[in-house]
Parts: sequence; structure tokens; C-alpha cells
Amino acid sequence: MKVHTNTIFKNEAVLLKEVLPIWEKYPVDKFVFYDDNSTDESVDIIKEILEDRCVILNNNLKDFHESHHRSTILEYSRENNATHVVSIDCDELLSTNLLQNFNEIVSTCDKYNLHLYQYNVVNGLDFYRQDPAYENNYRNFIISLKKTHKFDTSQSKFHTPRIPKVNLVPVMLKDAGFIHLQAINRKFYALKQLWYKHYEYRNYDHTIGQINQRYDPVVNGLNFKPVTTPKNIIDGIKFDISIYDSLEEMKGYKKYILEKPVDELITFGKAYLEL
Repeated sequence: MKVHTNTIFKNEAVLLKEVLPIWEKYPVDKFVFYDDNSTDESVDIIKEILEDRCVILNNNLKDFHESHHRSTILEYSRENNATHVVSIDCDELLSTNLLQNFNEIVSTCDKYNLHLYQYNVVNGLDFYRQDPAYENNYRNFIISLKKTHKFDTSQSKFHTPRIPKVNLVPVMLKDAGFIHLQAINRKFYALKQLWYKHYEYRNYDHTIGQINQRYDPVVNGLNFKPVTTPKNIIDGIKFDISIYDSLEEMKGYKKYILEKPVDELITFGKAYLEL
């Protein structure tokens, strides 16, 4: 078994400094990244922490194109004889018990299209979301390459499925999974989602109604309905949520929105914009 991770990043230096010291302990053979033209220290940080266990690819595309980026790193792993890929974003961690049973769980992906539970933690690691969009939040993050198709790179630039088609029967597993940090800092989460809405409105032919219909049910008015995270999911993991304040300032989400705010798109998080 030869396992690679696949990750896309752009200007994630602040987050990577916190996440990579956790990742480097993962029992994988190679960390494969696609750099979407970062201008910060992200590349240097990855190389410093992961050393020869990392590969960083970049095709110098001018614009973000998710299916292209994901295809590039997936096919690199396929061509370099990886048997399995763990698709993980910069704001995700593997659960403690997944790591404790890593080989067994990864091997299961040879027989089944395994969908692990994604624990979307809020206000720290001790609670996770259980609002409607997240009650049954299963995703197939780990795949067997011999059972997995290639990406269709003609798909849209945004919102490409993270994993292409897998020729296996799907099976759900909640006992172990991924920890998603996207909403761990409420202010950051709200501003990032509002940035997405404004960016798509300015740059793509999407109406206000289409955008709100896509984002609002997921955000759920920031009403996360949190429940306690099982200890075996987060045992031994430490994470400083204050880094997201620095990350938001660096990303400039709030600044971008306030340059040309669209009132009809601001359906949540208005207080964070100080309007």
C-alpha cells in the first residue's frame, strides 16, 4: 500500500503553520499539493515542515480552475504508483481513531466507496455542527486509485466534486472521519461565505437568487445546533482557533465585500461587516 494526500492551496501560510505539524505525523508516503499561484510563504512553509515527503505542482494557470487542479495532483499520484489517495484540504484534520486504524480503513476502500463522516467543528474542537445540512455529512475522502475514474476537467471552475467517480458500492462510516475547521471561528466562516457569494456575483453569470439558494441552506443563518464531539475523534489534538483572525485579515474577505456590498447577498453575518 502506497498512500498519497492530495491538497490544493493558495496563500494559506497562516493556517499551514498550525496544520502541517499535525499532518507530518500522518502515516502517508507523500503529500502532494497543487499551488494555485500563492504569493505568501505557503510553499516555503510546506517544504520546511514536510521536507522530502512533499511534492508541490503548479501549471501556471492564470485563474482558479478546481477540476484542473484536482486532476493534476490526482494523476500525479496515479502516475507515481500510489495505491490510495487521501483528499484533504488545508482546513482539515484526520480523526484520532482514523489514524489509530489507518491501514485497515484505507484498505477498506479497495472493496467499498467508503464515505467517512466529516465533523464540522465549531467554537473549538469540542463541538460539531448538527444543523440540517450537516446531520448526515458523509464524504468519500479516501479512494483506491485502481477503482477511481479520472476527473472531467471540463467541469465548472468552482464546486467541482473533490473525488471523481468511484466504481464501488458506497458504505457510510461515522465511527471515524475527518475534522473540518471551516466554521471553528464563527466570524471567519461568515465572512468567507459572504466573500464567496460576492465573488461569484461579480465574476460569474450567477444571479442573486441562485447564489443565495446555494449558500444559505448550508450556512443556516449561522445556527449550527452544536453537539459534543466524541473524545475518540479529537483526543490529543490541539488547535489554536485565533489564527483565523489573522487569516481573515490576510485573505481580505471583509475588505473585498465592503468594496461593493450587495445587500441582497448579505443574508447572514451582517454584524461582522459593521454595516
